[in-house]
Amino acid sequence: MGDGVVYPSVFVVDGQQHGVPFVPPMRRPRRTCWRGQSFLAALVLLALAGVATEGYFLLRFQKELDKANAQGGEAAGAISEKSIQDRKLNKEKPAAHVIGLIQTTENNSLQWEPSKDWAFLHDVGYQGGSLICLKPGYYYIYSKIQLRTADCPQQGQKSFITHGMYKKTPRYPEEMKLMESLMTYCDRRDTKFWQDSSFLGGIFHLEEKDEVYVKVAQRQLVQINDGTRSYFGTFMI
Repeated sequence: MGDGVVYPSVFVVDGQQHGVPFVPPMRRPRRTCWRGQSFLAALVLLALAGVATEGYFLLRFQKELDKANAQGGEAAGAISEKSIQDRKLNKEKPAAHVIGLIQTTENNSLQWEPSKDWAFLHDVGYQGGSLICLKPGYYYIYSKIQLRTADCPQQGQKSFITHGMYKKTPRYPEEMKLMESLMTYCDRRDTKFWQDSSFLGGIFHLEEKDEVYVKVAQRQLVQINDGTRSYFGTFMI
């Protein structure tokens, strides 16, 4: 070779080199299964539908309850009166239905008529406004009063009236309150005339010689009429 000739550098590449780290190829994340997402969405929609349905029925029940409370006095009274009259045909179980009188007794309980018109007593005693149990057992006891006044106090002044049912027993010295209704009267501002009704009813266990009776605050508001407005009764169930 002649002088002045330039040769290129020589590089050796070793294909068997060791120690060089292997970098794996990057993988794309798996897509979430669309079927699983659809299933979860269906569960959420089903739960929301259940909540909405439950709310609808609760709202409907509340409306029916308010309606029943508003009409409870008249409707419940009519049902109870029909039931107690049917008990006249059943001679096996005690029953009584008494209608209102003007008088009150010494303990401020209402006085009743036990034998005229629709009134009757069957294996139940009556004395001084009280129905007296002669045979122990469970009794349905009810009372309805019709209230009315045409002379309300000054407009805007609300007053309260209580209608309560009580029990007295030889085994306890004090009277026991079974049920009570508290309501406002003369609460309408545009007139002095006011009327409404109150109904009480429930099941209680009575022993022999137990007495049950009714008390009403503002006794002068109770309407008697023909015995269909205010009454008191019980029958064994």
